[in-house]
Amino acid sequence: MIPIELYGIQPDMVERFYDELPDLVEDVYEDKHYIDALYEIESERSLNHLHIADRWAENTPLVWNDDIENEVLMALRTIAYPKVHLLEHILSLDNIDTVRLSQWMHFSTNVYPVYSEKACETLTRMGVPTPFDKNDIASYGLYVQRLEGLKLYAPAHGLPEIGLPRARILQLGLERFE
Repeated sequence: MIPIELYGIQPDMVERFYDELPDLVEDVYEDKHYIDALYEIESERSLNHLHIADRWAENTPLVWNDDIENEVLMALRTIAYPKVHLLEHILSLDNIDTVRLSQWMHFSTNVYPVYSEKACETLTRMGVPTPFDKNDIASYGLYVQRLEGLKLYAPAHGLPEIGLPRARILQLGLERFE
C-alpha cells in the first residue's frame, strides 16, 4: 500500500527507482568529506552542528549575537521530525534559506533530508509534484514528507543497509535517477 505522501506516484517508475537505488548509491562511502562531517556530530543538538554542516556545504560561516544564537538553538532543540514549521522564522535571518536549513537539520538529526532541486524534479517526474523553493518552508516540509513516504514504501531490496542516513541515500538516489 502506497502511503499518502506518495499519492499519485507512478508505481512502475518508483519500482524501477528502488531496483536501481542500490547501484545509484554504491559509491556513497567514497564521500569521505560527508562521512567525516556526519560522524563529527555529537549527540545533543548545538550550534557546532550548524558549523559542521556549513563547513561540509562550503557555506560562508555565520556570526550571530547571543539572542539569535539562542533563538536558533531553541528551534533546533524543540523541532520533532518530520515537522519543519518551527524553522520558518529562521528564514528571516540573512543568508539563510531552506537548503541551508535542511543541511543543518540533516546533520543535527540524521533524519531530515538535504533539500535538493534535482531530487524535487525527480519526485515530480514520478508523479508527486514537489516544488523547490529556497524561501518557502512549506515546500521543504512537503519534500520531507515525500522522502518519508519513500522510506515507508521501500521494499527490502530497495533501500540498501549501508550505515548512512536513509534520507541521504534517498536524496542522492533521486538526484541520480534517470
